[in-house]
Amino acid sequence: MSSKGKELKRRLKRTWATFFSRYGGLLPIQVKAIPAVLEGKDVMIVAPTAGGKTEAVVAPLSERLLQEGWEGLSTLYLCPTRALVNDTLHRLKEQLEELEISVAARTGDKPQFNEAKPPDFLITTPESFDSLLCRYTKAFENVKAVVIDEIHLLDNTYRGDQLRILLKRLRQLADFNTYALSATIANPEEVAKRYLRDFVIVTCEGVREIEYTLLKSMKEVYEVARRERLKKLLIFCNARKNVELTAKEVEELWKGYVVTHHGSLSKSVRESAEAFMRETNRGICVATMTLEVGIDIGDIDAVVLAEVPWSVSSLLQRIGRGNRRTQKCRVLAIWRTGGEREILKSMLEVAKKGVVEYEPYEPDLSVVVQQVFSILYSLKTGLDFESFWKLFDDFCSKDELRAILVNLEKLGWITKRVGKWYATEKLMNLAERGKIHSNIPDNVALKVVNTSTGEIIGEITLPVDPVFALGGKVWQVLKISDKVYVKPAKSEAQAAKFKQHRLRGAFYHLLPEELK
Repeated sequence: MSSKGKELKRRLKRTWATFFSRYGGLLPIQVKAIPAVLEGKDVMIVAPTAGGKTEAVVAPLSERLLQEGWEGLSTLYLCPTRALVNDTLHRLKEQLEELEISVAARTGDKPQFNEAKPPDFLITTPESFDSLLCRYTKAFENVKAVVIDEIHLLDNTYRGDQLRILLKRLRQLADFNTYALSATIANPEEVAKRYLRDFVIVTCEGVREIEYTLLKSMKEVYEVARRERLKKLLIFCNARKNVELTAKEVEELWKGYVVTHHGSLSKSVRESAEAFMRETNRGICVATMTLEVGIDIGDIDAVVLAEVPWSVSSLLQRIGRGNRRTQKCRVLAIWRTGGEREILKSMLEVAKKGVVEYEPYEPDLSVVVQQVFSILYSLKTGLDFESFWKLFDDFCSKDELRAILVNLEKLGWITKRVGKWYATEKLMNLAERGKIHSNIPDNVALKVVNTSTGEIIGEITLPVDPVFALGGKVWQVLKISDKVYVKPAKSEAQAAKFKQHRLRGAFYHLLPEELK
């Protein structure tokens, strides 16, 4: 063990055995991050999948909790999905309880929360955090640390914007440190500024080796798997429908051992698939991006890309799930056209260098509407304009905030009395039905029609680029109504947008017309 490792072992006198004794030492990212966490700094941690990021934060936070005698709900661990909440609880429960640190999860599936005796360590989603903060405000007065896992899945979306405001609301109640974790992020400093305060950035040098093979069909994947004796495969598709179609094809080739995982399946079915993959020595899981995040499904021999991923970031997340026993990712990628082959090759070569594409940040003002609703539901005594402005001052302009409040009053959602804004009965009724804490809209897809043939090519989501790639071809938009009408184009283009976070938030329709 290095001298730094020995020093940190001494500093983690109560938690070392629980978190690290089985490994005999620390991973590089842990050596870098643990001192900053122990010293009470905000930290952005960027390291490859399976790099030990969770333990790099949770172990030193647990040490501080025990040494400093934190009481009540002191650590809030935020995950982008319910599945990751459940998986994180599964991973940490035994270790934290061994240290006599109580831990619980709270989601829409697990709504129970005891305000009188909250857990020391709470794992939840941003939306459930919003609900809890409104209903059990006092329970959050002792929070000392907030951890944001897989922050790249939240940032630059209406969900990330909602979380930004929620953290500012929490800072009015408690003094805490913030920690953000990601495996794939292009601009860590810019992202950190949106969620953290006086922060340091900790990164891990080096990229896992990627060995990839480009194949024409699932049958060729089957042949390679037999030849290389690959027994556990994780196959990624972009859409839920394609998961089901691919699973049928895979079943015909492998004759069993096949499970599926996507957002339209029930929680019990998804968890059954996860458990099967954790416990089996031979199996195949066909999934959407629901398994891009760090859900434990055991070690995987190879990752199969059944479709071109949405982005290099998504690609890195997917292939990072493979073969964690070594520093090599075995990837089998399927192409159906020459264009797809070149795109996959380019993306994989970029991924080998560890490069992630940059996306410019754009705030979603629908979050202002959602948070006004949440705040006024929580504060029955109302709130004046300047107090609202303290929460939104780095998110929108004063004129935008004022216009939104006036419009919500016009629509009957809020009312103004003696210089303060209050929730109306209409808003309170909506809140009591639990409809104000999530800004996630319905996923509306538009069919794409080739005007030359009348053929429906596929479905995409808004916003639609003037020229986009879909089905291995490039299309130019002619008209958008209830469908997207296109014609073939010869220019280069990005893939059409499918990700739900590209949509505006659910409360977008309540913005003043001039702000839409």
